[in-house]
Amino acid sequence: MKLVQAAVAAGVLVAATGAIAQESGIHVRTIRVLATDAEAVAAFYETAFGMSETRRPVETPTFTEIVINSGSTAELARAATTTPIVIATRPADAPAGAMAALILQVPNLDEAIAAVEANGGALLRPASTSGSLRFAFVTDPDGNQIELIMSP
Repeated sequence: MKLVQAAVAAGVLVAATGAIAQESGIHVRTIRVLATDAEAVAAFYETAFGMSETRRPVETPTFTEIVINSGSTAELARAATTTPIVIATRPADAPAGAMAALILQVPNLDEAIAAVEANGGALLRPASTSGSLRFAFVTDPDGNQIELIMSP
């Protein structure tokens, strides 16, 4: 009986952890973000979208990779089932935002746009509708494009 209770408790814990990891309602679909200041851009995503850093696979004087994911704490972000964002250093002379390399599904498009603007980002193309999908293009403080998508 105790084995069954332990198995049930473990199952509930796993399900609850998965649900908590998705607390922000943001779903990362696509990944690479290049930034001249990886620290500042990582802080932007953490503040604007409720994400957290999970690790730094590379950190040298000239190149940094910061991995972040959905979740208000590092523990929740590591447990998240969404695809992580890798923010990597790019040379200062390389163009920012040549394409929207990051697509985020958000629960409320208007609130996401407001959070972007409140945290140093900018609206690039206002909200539009295609079928049942609402979307907008914004930029982070370093000029990288982000496509925000809200489905019904």
